[in-house]
Amino acid sequence: MLDHFNEHFISAGCLSDSLDSEVSGLLSKTESSETSSRSTLNTFSFTSVPISEVHSALSNLDTRKAAGPDGLDPFFLKLAADYIAEPLSYVFNLSLSSNEIPVIWKSAFVLPLLKEGDPSEVNNYRPISKLCVLAKILEKIVSDQLKGFLESNYILSPFQSGFRKQHSTVTATLKFLNDVLQALDCKKHCVALFIDLSKAFDTVDHVLLINSLLRIGLSEGAIPWFRNYLSNRRQAVQLGGSSSSFLEILKGVPQGSVLGPILFSIYINNVCDNLTNAMYHFYADDTVIYCCSSTLAQAAKCLQHAFDIVQFR
Repeated sequence: MLDHFNEHFISAGCLSDSLDSEVSGLLSKTESSETSSRSTLNTFSFTSVPISEVHSALSNLDTRKAAGPDGLDPFFLKLAADYIAEPLSYVFNLSLSSNEIPVIWKSAFVLPLLKEGDPSEVNNYRPISKLCVLAKILEKIVSDQLKGFLESNYILSPFQSGFRKQHSTVTATLKFLNDVLQALDCKKHCVALFIDLSKAFDTVDHVLLINSLLRIGLSEGAIPWFRNYLSNRRQAVQLGGSSSSFLEILKGVPQGSVLGPILFSIYINNVCDNLTNAMYHFYADDTVIYCCSSTLAQAAKCLQHAFDIVQFR
């Protein structure tokens, strides 16, 4: 039964297989159009992780969280912060310089949580991941460095409200409503398309994600670390004291991870770049595309054209 759950959760990434050739074509066009601007970007490289940062992360651990596959309980890690901060700082810096992450840190235990409906149907469950605590600390350090680079270079779309400081569902909604109300005040018609991508985080193609990281300016020294981070990941389902066998995860960003959301934002950052007469806004994997025009027919035509572009047709 648990192996069946695990196979079901792993198979979510296969939904994207039929789209790979189309997405690759779009990506190559995007890359060619941005080649000239890439040289003007600042380059992201990892900076050394100080002992104080590791100590702070250990001291602020939530001791109510469960241990991950490495069995290290956050309660004891927090208790030993004064003694392990320095060696952990060395380990983290070694990981960033050697582009290697301990294999156990790329493992996850998954708990199937019933959403609603028939409990005998696996589609009615969503996976909740338990990751290694030390891996999450390292991810937080990397995430903070990467976010600083993205923010200082204004890389993320201003129309992405997910996983960003001073942004929320409220800011996304206000932007959309303000645009529509202004158009209505000008006697225009507005039409909108709301898109909720199915299994969006689970279907991220690793090759395309790495290309996106290269495109925004990650250095050749930093890229191998992210390749290692995404490769050879595995998960097992746990329930009631029992566990399935581990299976390799071939696609997607790690569920429940610290880095996953920011990597996903980078992955979809340019999806709507080619829209000219349409407006759009993201909140993580939720997207709204909308058009306003003097006639309803023209607005609908504009929206259809925008949707065709996003669909890579």
